[in-house]
Amino acid sequence: WYAAPIFWASQAGIVTGYSDAAFGPNDTVTREQAATMLWRYVKAQGKDASGSADLSAYSDGEAVSEWAAEAMQWAVEAEVFGVGTDVLRPQDTLTRAEMAAISVRVQPDGAIEAL
Repeated sequence: WYAAPIFWASQAGIVTGYSDAAFGPNDTVTREQAATMLWRYVKAQGKDASGSADLSAYSDGEAVSEWAAEAMQWAVEAEVFGVGTDVLRPQDTLTRAEMAAISVRVQPDGAIEAL
């Protein structure tokens, strides 16, 4: 059921998989992976995806993977993550409900624009 959306997201550069030969569509998604996908989506829409939030302000800011740091900085500055807390939990997995809530924060009007 998710083949077409994943194909679209892959073609748009929003999801890249683990390597050229490994994807993982049945894997759970971490908070930093979700931040990265949403950050790439915002950039693909031509919107401002810059972020310079200080991740060291969070007790686990050093746990953010290097490849996800720029996306997490954007996510914190955009108040997708890190609001009212001192933790980011970048390695924690997201539930479907959490991902839905985060998606609404990024796209509050609910309109998904085609790339």
